[in-house]
Order: sequence, then structure tokens, then C-alpha cells
Amino acid sequence: MLRIILWIILVLGLTLFVVFNVEPKVTVHLLPGVSLEGMPLALVIMVSFLLGLLFGLLILFPQIIRARLRENQLTKELQGLKTVKPEDKENAKDSPNS
Repeated sequence: MLRIILWIILVLGLTLFVVFNVEPKVTVHLLPGVSLEGMPLALVIMVSFLLGLLFGLLILFPQIIRARLRENQLTKELQGLKTVKPEDKENAKDSPNS
């Protein structure tokens, strides 16, 4: 619940920042011949930040998935090692290494 409240406060704060900072206006050149005129600078900064965050997450996404899969694999392996069968215990007592 606290997390939702913090997100609402953050979004509300960012929205107020953009609403109250409509001046200066800038022109954003996307491609040769394609431009957006009269964009508020605060909005351009926020959109640029969000796009950078999105691309960063997309780059990290495969590593995050690999790490979670490895974690699940190791957890299953650990659970298998914790549940030793009774016949395995007897074999371990009889082995010369113990």
C-alpha cells in the first residue's frame, strides 16, 4: 500500500512539474524534415528520461531473466540436497570416505 501511495505522489509531482513549467518552448527535431514545434522543455526532458529508462530496462531484461532462471535452478538443487533419502544415509555410513 505504501508503494502505491509513493507512486501516486511521484506521478502527481511530475505532472505538476510539467504543468507549471510550460515555458520555455523548444523545437524537437526527430528526423530530417520531421520536427515537433512548441514542446515544453520540461516535457521533453521527462520523455527523454523515460525513454532512456525504458531502453535500459530492455537491455537488462535478458540478464534479469537468466538470473531468475539460475536462482530457481539452484533452489531446486538445494531442496534436492536437503531431502536426503534414508537409503542414501545408510550408504553414506558404509562408504569408506566417511
